Amino acid sequence: MANPFAKSRWFHRLANYSGPPAFFRVLPLPRGFTLLTVTGRRTGRRRRRPIRAIRDGSTLYGVAILGARSDWLRNLRANPRAQARVGMRTREATLREITDAAEREKAERLYVETVVPYDYFDVPLVDWTWPSPARIRRSHRDWLQRGTLVAFELESPDEQ
Repeated sequence: MANPFAKSRWFHRLANYSGPPAFFRVLPLPRGFTLLTVTGRRTGRRRRRPIRAIRDGSTLYGVAILGARSDWLRNLRANPRAQARVGMRTREATLREITDAAEREKAERLYVETVVPYDYFDVPLVDWTWPSPARIRRSHRDWLQRGTLVAFELESPDEQ
């Protein structure tokens, strides 16, 4: 059965504050995830959101599952500067829209084909399905189709 709330902003807000994502604030993040800290576009307050983000060198690729309705994406479009915590390290990051077709294809392939252990928890929450590598990849493809793929350029520790 498909999750009837998967396209709801309130469902994603609730998921952000409950369950294991709340632990991301104090524990190391699992591989394939980052804790994104952005500045609110209206309030100016710092907002944290754990997202699935696959790293390729100094670039993180993530998907705003709700597309343009995603709060963290709207905040970053207003101010592209953010912090991304990967593992136990926090780095400054800048949102970048992907315009190059070759990079987009590479990022999509990387995002879909990378299956990390935490996906076995995350996919059932979002899509209400039994996780298997094939089903997880199908969910990743669905998220790419209905969402917005973005890149975060991580600054090196020397630049901070």
